[in-house]
Amino acid sequence: MPVYKRLLPYLRPHFWRMAITIVANLVAALLDGFAIALLIPFLNILFHQPSTAMKSGWISKLLDATVGSQIVPGDEMHSLRNVIILVLIAVILKNLLVWIAGQFGATLQEYVTRDLRNAVYRHLAHLPLGYFTQMKAGQILSRVINDTFETRLILTQIVTQSLQSASLVLVYIAILFSISWQLSLIALVILPLLGFSLQPMLRKLRRGNLRRGNVHGEMTSVLQETISGIRLVKASRTESYEEGRFAEGSNKYASSSLKLTRLALVAPPVTEIIGTVIAVLILWIGAWQVLRSGTMTGATLLAFLTLVLRLLQPLKQLSQMRTTAQSSLASAERLFEILDSPAEFQRDRGTRETATFDRHLEFENVTFSYGDAPVLSHIDLSASKGEVVALVGPSGSGKSTLVDLIPRFYEPTSGRILLDGIDIRDIKLPVLRSLTGIVSQETVLFHDTVRSNIAYGATNRYTQEQIEAAARAANAHEFIMELPRGYDTLLGERGTRLSGGQRQRLAIARALLTDPPILILDEATSALDTESERLVQEAVDRLLQGRTVFVIAHRLSTITHADQILVLDRGEIVERGTHAELLARRGAYHRLYSLQFGDADEASMVPSAG
Repeated sequence: MPVYKRLLPYLRPHFWRMAITIVANLVAALLDGFAIALLIPFLNILFHQPSTAMKSGWISKLLDATVGSQIVPGDEMHSLRNVIILVLIAVILKNLLVWIAGQFGATLQEYVTRDLRNAVYRHLAHLPLGYFTQMKAGQILSRVINDTFETRLILTQIVTQSLQSASLVLVYIAILFSISWQLSLIALVILPLLGFSLQPMLRKLRRGNLRRGNVHGEMTSVLQETISGIRLVKASRTESYEEGRFAEGSNKYASSSLKLTRLALVAPPVTEIIGTVIAVLILWIGAWQVLRSGTMTGATLLAFLTLVLRLLQPLKQLSQMRTTAQSSLASAERLFEILDSPAEFQRDRGTRETATFDRHLEFENVTFSYGDAPVLSHIDLSASKGEVVALVGPSGSGKSTLVDLIPRFYEPTSGRILLDGIDIRDIKLPVLRSLTGIVSQETVLFHDTVRSNIAYGATNRYTQEQIEAAARAANAHEFIMELPRGYDTLLGERGTRLSGGQRQRLAIARALLTDPPILILDEATSALDTESERLVQEAVDRLLQGRTVFVIAHRLSTITHADQILVLDRGEIVERGTHAELLARRGAYHRLYSLQFGDADEASMVPSAG
């Protein structure tokens, strides 16, 4: 389906605004044409000709009906005054209608842009996690912000302006044919000439705008990466390196834009040259009809020429809009790449509206791959309610991917995951995810109040007492009360006002508040000072109580009490057991433990508590 047809649904809710814009523009165009046609009686009176002298046509009848009664025989000045008053009335009404059309057109433009932007963001929020791992953040930002702005041009500005120009063109052409169909046919040669001359340029503009959109996304990506990683940039003294990266993207974008601008600037002069040639030809033939054949009066020819010259401007605008449309269509194509990506709810075949976790969670021969190479192979495990399952192994062994399969951030390539014997693919996504909570090493906080961050997305669901109770259990209440406005303190972007330990404790408070039966914990204490680690570990211990927990362990000392430890390597479980059992085997876990703590033999002699 052509892109412009796919954009039409965004106009339908605002059809009445568009209808008013169309009607106002059409009537304004009629009044504009009528004001120009009034030149005929004005000039005829001035040159002592019959006031509405024309050979035939509806325009002659219109002038007779509207102006005929205003012409006073023998009183030329009185007649001219009446014609001038009619011209002024027509021009005033026309401009009033143009203003009305502009008001409704501007409203249409903003509301359609808003709806399009909201639709893209709404769909983006429901795309699977895999989409965001494959697409750069800068590219996404560029599409949501820049491309929606560009796309609105074809939906609104181009639609409203082209309607105004098209209305004028239609009215002018109708009047021209009424005056002289022979001269009008010559004048209309301009349309196919323009179409053929501009078509190759329009194709180049469309392709060029697609490329420019991608270059803009790359430039935005560099900017986003620099801002988010500014601490590393400054610590590494790589400001010059980042400047070079951004300058390269900026130069490519400037070069791409300049090429497109040069190409687009060809349209207006081509239009004007062709139009001028046609106008000169009409002037020559019209003069012959006035002076030789007598088939046209001088006043009629002057009115005809005025209309032809007035016709050039809306034609030029229409030709420019075609070049602008290529940029908008290219942006629309990039937006539809997002909208065409299937959202999670579109692929969710789950039918169960309710689910609980009472017994165990099982992986049955689960394999998962992003492409050809499997990330996880033949995973079998069972976690009973209340158990703590630790996942250890080198980087890239598949630990994060394994836990991402539980809330169905990804779907297994083969095998299945059972929750109390029910395939989790049969459970609707929102229901399944209400059973899981995640506390990651990289804490996500928003530029909002402490209260809103703890009760993220559900501030009306929880009371202040519940929020404070969760914060106390997470060892966070004390430092929150020391903040300038307590729970109403506005945190900086990504929680930059807080220390690492404070951010972790807020994340734990968030998990405690939602109270999920299944918890995924990417060990939260690996980068904290001793005091912060103690406070966070106490909060984690409270968080583990009564829950089934999957811990991605970086410090093996924190998982010695786990009910079972799974050692992953290259996507496979190579060992499983308790801390003591795995040390006694002197296998992969023993080697990992020795790397962190030296000789593990003594540790293997000490039975794990609890």
